Amino acid sequence: MKKTKLILACTGVALVAALASCGGVEDPDGYTFRDYTSALASNWNPHTWETNADDAILSYLSEGLVSLQPKDTAKGVYQWAYDMAESVEDVTFNESGKAALKKYHGFTDESIAAYEESCGGEPGQVVYQIKLREGLQFQDGTAINAQSFVDSGKLLLDPSMKNYRANLYIAGESAVVGGFGYYYQGSEGYFDASTLGTFSPEIYEKLVFCIDSTKLGGFEVFTKSIIGQYADEYECSSGTEFLSLYLGVPDEDIEKIKTLEGKTMTEIAGSTELTEAFNIAVACWCTEPNEELHFFVYKDKIAAQEWEQTVGLYKVDDLTFNYVMNSPLDRSQAMVSFMSTWLVHPEMYNSNKDTSGALVTTKYGTALANTMSYGPYKLQSLEASKQMVLVKNENWHGYTKDEKGKLVSYTNFEVDGVKVQQYQTTKLVIDVLDDAAAKQKFLAGELSNYTPTSSELSEYTLSDALYKVEENYVMSFFFNTDLEALKEMDKSKGNTNSVVLSNVNLRKAMSLAIDRAEFVTATPAYQPAFALFNDLNYYDVWNNPESSYRKSEAGMQALCNLYGVEYGPGKAYATIEEAVASITGFNLSEAKALMKQAHDELVAAGVYTGGDVKIKVGYTKGPLQSDEQAQLALLNKYMAAAIEGSGFTSFVLEGVGNIEDRYGDVPKGEYAIGYGAWGGAAFYPYRGMQVYCDPDQYNVNELGCWDPTTETLTIEFDYKEGAETEHFGPVTHTWQWWSQNLQSGYYANLSAEAKLKILATMEEEYLDMCYRIPLCGTCSAFLLGYQVSYITEKYNIMYDFGGFRLMKYNYTNAQWADYVKKNGGKIDYK
Repeated sequence: MKKTKLILACTGVALVAALASCGGVEDPDGYTFRDYTSALASNWNPHTWETNADDAILSYLSEGLVSLQPKDTAKGVYQWAYDMAESVEDVTFNESGKAALKKYHGFTDESIAAYEESCGGEPGQVVYQIKLREGLQFQDGTAINAQSFVDSGKLLLDPSMKNYRANLYIAGESAVVGGFGYYYQGSEGYFDASTLGTFSPEIYEKLVFCIDSTKLGGFEVFTKSIIGQYADEYECSSGTEFLSLYLGVPDEDIEKIKTLEGKTMTEIAGSTELTEAFNIAVACWCTEPNEELHFFVYKDKIAAQEWEQTVGLYKVDDLTFNYVMNSPLDRSQAMVSFMSTWLVHPEMYNSNKDTSGALVTTKYGTALANTMSYGPYKLQSLEASKQMVLVKNENWHGYTKDEKGKLVSYTNFEVDGVKVQQYQTTKLVIDVLDDAAAKQKFLAGELSNYTPTSSELSEYTLSDALYKVEENYVMSFFFNTDLEALKEMDKSKGNTNSVVLSNVNLRKAMSLAIDRAEFVTATPAYQPAFALFNDLNYYDVWNNPESSYRKSEAGMQALCNLYGVEYGPGKAYATIEEAVASITGFNLSEAKALMKQAHDELVAAGVYTGGDVKIKVGYTKGPLQSDEQAQLALLNKYMAAAIEGSGFTSFVLEGVGNIEDRYGDVPKGEYAIGYGAWGGAAFYPYRGMQVYCDPDQYNVNELGCWDPTTETLTIEFDYKEGAETEHFGPVTHTWQWWSQNLQSGYYANLSAEAKLKILATMEEEYLDMCYRIPLCGTCSAFLLGYQVSYITEKYNIMYDFGGFRLMKYNYTNAQWADYVKKNGGKIDYK
């Protein structure tokens, strides 16, 4: 049985006594939440933030259009709540939506009718109309309206800035139509030649090759990476059987088109007869993704784009704007994308711009003076490397004043049948503290939460103050394996023989040498991780709460293949579930064998000539804490065991802290190894591979290992499509292409089984290269002080415990000070 925490009931008399005894308490009637961190956030600009620490601050200073909130905490029922938005409506097939389909997607009345008929009375899922609530303001009183969102979107996608967080709006499931072209205008790219119409001699000079439309899904715009590995020599095939059977192309034209087969673009451009045949083929073009027609691609620069004519983000009226999806997106996923926004204060944003570099940047959202909140809190003070203080934003739309003049707010939705107070916290103080100092302050009642170290966690197992929740972030080692970069790091960055990391068998040995079950004991509640995704990535959570990618057949098979575990009749494990359950990622005998093999290969290649191996690891943004020191001690124990008998004399990993950007420093060649996490996309795992494969959208950590824009992957499998068994592939494309097209376009419309198999193949093949070694899944295991309580003690992936927004205070500041005093200045949380 858990130990029940003591909460004093405060009558009116008790309250007076408490206030009297705590006369020195700041804001005695208020509610102060005191948090801590090892390193303060440094960038909470909605357009460029990168780290969890940055996002955490942004969550106080901003607000989404909608959010997921608890409805019935006992049953775990969630609901959509409207925050900045008053409503979000699918208007694809009303007058406004049809106009958008024509303007931004090139639909005609006939094609709109056909599309509406194909939807069978269901929403079109392309044009979403957002109506804002009245009274929205920035903290300085500037009104927020539909134009504010349009102007902010234009700044987000500004091609002169290349803002990092534009990635979700120019590509992927929730991309805005026209966003890609606007963002990349002026850049060189590859295009579907069907957009050209009649071909001129100038166009022939730009033609690159022809390629099978069934393999590209009918997309119109391509980055260089998609087809860069092909050249002018790529042979054309006309798909003439399709033209004859399905399009009714005359036989004489078919014969002309057949002359194109096997010809290069150079040959076509140099022949009048082939040119005529080529124009006939293009005139027969159709754009449906499953048509077996090969088509042509040309190379050009993306023309200058006019926002109003190109990008489907526009004002309808003062409080209403439309967001036109690049491709259909169901309402649940659209609502997820609207949980955060791109809104900034345009005047402050522009006034902080720096135009001196190759790209325009802005200091917006990096300091007190250039921060403009539109959320429930605002930044009051900031002391670098020491403290941040946030207080209530009096111009946030949700606040009213009580009889004492205090800002209060109640939900516009019901939780367990009633509307409840929200954002009760009056002040949030975030201090930079190490573990020891944080624990001391927490037990003294001077912090509102504390994360116990691994050695302390068992002390609080029965405490009602302990909360433990698994997350979908996976901590990993990521590498720079480029031999020349490693040689330079050995010369100038403090490494010794880091060149050994260029060998894939050595990296595999490192992975298999790590006892993840023991490794996670160094960090509170972390879970062993063997792959890029864990159980908390769901592919159909809205319809099936059990639809974990990791528990799908494809996801489990990827693990079995990766770790060489067999199952079935006559095998060690009867079922795939049993096989997966057996995986630990730890195999010391195999690790030793691979380490010996790697040693011999490195010596034979002249890369390693003997001596100790010492490699600095970019470990953390803040200073190394006790848990991280414990992790490093275990890692070095594992490496020492793995090199026994291998020929290596020693193998030491040296953790380095206080690194501003370890994720960027590894590919730059500052560190050979980094330690960090990727996560998110909990309800759309198909986006997950893009962070490893698409440098156009993300700062890929492994660019010192490979170029996913040119290296290719071939995928082939059988899968169920309805009642039939279908065959997919073999299809070969670049890794970047796969990561992009799995989440949008033709492939995104495949069955769940097919998409899961593509994702699983990518995950397995990527991990087999060992550019990244998963170690553990993160988990928040923390103690919450008795001054506060969450609205529910039952965790739900949709709304957590109700979060900071619905947190309740059991004591005012004065009452809490009195409680601490009565307990002798030390609170017992065990």
